[in-house]
Amino acid sequence: MYSALTIAKRSIYLEMYAFQDDTIGYDFLSLLREKALSGVRVILILDSFGSSGLASDEVGRLRSSGAEVLFFSYWLRRLHRKILVIDETVAFLGGVNISGEYAPWRDLQVRVIGKRFVSSAIRSFARVYKECKGKDKLILEKGKDLPFRKARTWFLEHGIGGRIYALRKHYEKNISEAKTSILLFTPYLVPRRWLMAHLHEAILRGVRVEIVVPEHTDHAWLMGPVNRYHFALFTRMGAVCFFVPEMNHSKVMLVDGKKATIGSQNLDPLSFDMNAEAGIVFEGKGMIRDLQKILYAWREKARVFDPALFKPKWYHGLFSLFRRWL
Repeated sequence: MYSALTIAKRSIYLEMYAFQDDTIGYDFLSLLREKALSGVRVILILDSFGSSGLASDEVGRLRSSGAEVLFFSYWLRRLHRKILVIDETVAFLGGVNISGEYAPWRDLQVRVIGKRFVSSAIRSFARVYKECKGKDKLILEKGKDLPFRKARTWFLEHGIGGRIYALRKHYEKNISEAKTSILLFTPYLVPRRWLMAHLHEAILRGVRVEIVVPEHTDHAWLMGPVNRYHFALFTRMGAVCFFVPEMNHSKVMLVDGKKATIGSQNLDPLSFDMNAEAGIVFEGKGMIRDLQKILYAWREKARVFDPALFKPKWYHGLFSLFRRWL
């Protein structure tokens, strides 16, 4: 992403949940200021909560250089997307934040070149721009809907422009159509009842369901017991659950080894019910093959969850309810 920014000639559109000035070796702020001063149109849309650590004087210097900086600010709703579009020709999206805190984590970000996909990402960016009270008419014009044509790679938008059920519909459809296997990677496993029910139905049809989470998350005091609590439930249903040793922030669904979804969404109520999220869905054999190499390498280092070693306490169910409520 940093390398792509260095060669930007016309425009940089960046949406980020967490954007901080602490990425050692990659000075994104200085680079963005440099690009704005050189005449590149630079627009940043940041979540007000996730990027609250970005100093106000740094925001002021960005704006003084000519960059437009907007904040997505709501009481409960978050802009959880991670999108970068360069010169309206290349798009990056996935789970990667720009913050030194997250640099050691395992994660996935996809780089896409393709007019149809990149145009969809720009339209979605423009809709968020409008919601954040952006005024540039050239950007606002790009937010208009066009007739949708399904392709082998397409943009998945959720929580913007009334699309509040897009993620749920996508997961329900793909889980219900699975024939042989479903592989899920998520850092936080707080599934809604409908998601548990669809996965259970898939297991009863003979579909192998595998779920992978990190053994130790960044919210270990809460998410550790919650992840284990839901692992115990899924294991009883017949799923195979894995712990990877490192913090893994990737969000992936791979169905039948043929169709993949990578994005910013976690398997929790915040992503499905409240946040603005974005992802990429693809079926191309080459992309699937590359993804499988990464996922299977991670899974090889994982250990299978043994419910016999987990004795749920009375408060673990309450933790789960509390996390779901939060």
